[in-house]
Amino acid sequence: KQFPENERELRQQRVISAAEKFVVDQNTLHPLNPVWDNRFMSLLEQGRLQGLDAVSNEELSAMAGKSTHEVKTWVAAFAAFAAISAFGNWRSEGRYYRPIPEWIAGFGSLSATTQN
Repeated sequence: KQFPENERELRQQRVISAAEKFVVDQNTLHPLNPVWDNRFMSLLEQGRLQGLDAVSNEELSAMAGKSTHEVKTWVAAFAAFAAISAFGNWRSEGRYYRPIPEWIAGFGSLSATTQN
């Protein structure tokens, strides 16, 4: 849906205002959780997806906040990656994580290479 310009500007200003408040006080929204984010990325790197099997949707939402859908996408992608035997064994070769309160998010990336 495309918003009229005045509605879009109001919406953008609400997000900017929320981010500015969040930078000062992370309790104004669901706080970032870099400890959990990094633990999650380690599980992905180590191929230990079964470590997430017992985590309920409620627990995941409590840990990952508004990024719960993104966490589920990462799990699905890594499960598919592990299931494709054409790639053979793989290892993580690049990892980056940074909490960015100004974006109201943590930003992470992983890259991998085959070990054939």
